[in-house]
Amino acid sequence: MTRLLAIDTASEQVSIAIGNESAIEAMFSVASDRRHVEALVPAISMAMNNLGLMIHDLGAVAVDIGPGLFTGMRVGLATAQSLASLADIPVVGVDSLSAVARGVMHLVPGELDEAEIVVPVLDARRGQVYWSMFRNTFSVVDPLEQVRAPRVGDVDELVEDLLDRGQRSVVLGTGALRYREELRAVVDTALVGERSGVSNFALSPHVPHASILLGIAAENIARGLHHAAEPMYLRPPDAEINWITR
Repeated sequence: MTRLLAIDTASEQVSIAIGNESAIEAMFSVASDRRHVEALVPAISMAMNNLGLMIHDLGAVAVDIGPGLFTGMRVGLATAQSLASLADIPVVGVDSLSAVARGVMHLVPGELDEAEIVVPVLDARRGQVYWSMFRNTFSVVDPLEQVRAPRVGDVDELVEDLLDRGQRSVVLGTGALRYREELRAVVDTALVGERSGVSNFALSPHVPHASILLGIAAENIARGLHHAAEPMYLRPPDAEINWITR
């Protein structure tokens, strides 16, 4: 099986994982406070050394392409592309919202027992959120089917989208945490993990994590699906917005 290195720096957490579709051999995560570069490279080096691996032992590098923190996304993508170039291996991109949606299945079992739609929502700041929607297929092979592509908008737009869908939904992610009251008005379970007491930030379903990213990438590789590692910018960077505003 192809051994992967997965990198996730699209949120305020830096995480890496090494393994394949069957097992995670090493995993690391830390709240980086936006110091992604300082945290990421030593984490990769430590994990590889502990496993006795060289970069050429990897078959691919998986990376979170966003949406998320612009600086963090760039750090992760640049690192993934540099390592992949050294080893002459592919880079596989996975979007943040897919990782969050899949994470609830692994980190909070039981939350999807009655859910028809899974809605990952990430805080985009400036009063906006990123979100997408997945249909719960209740299948072991393909449990989630995307029915709404990633988008960005005001919270009111998300609420309208949920009401238009009119199905039993679970909502999770940093955006669900920030706007939980607005979302509780339209869905039964606005904050995934609340009932089960999930509080460990390192393995929280509300932020994308490299271990989940690795699983998605491994499945895609096994199926011959290689998603390009291009950053998913759903709006201009904040610095560009500030410049235009001025």
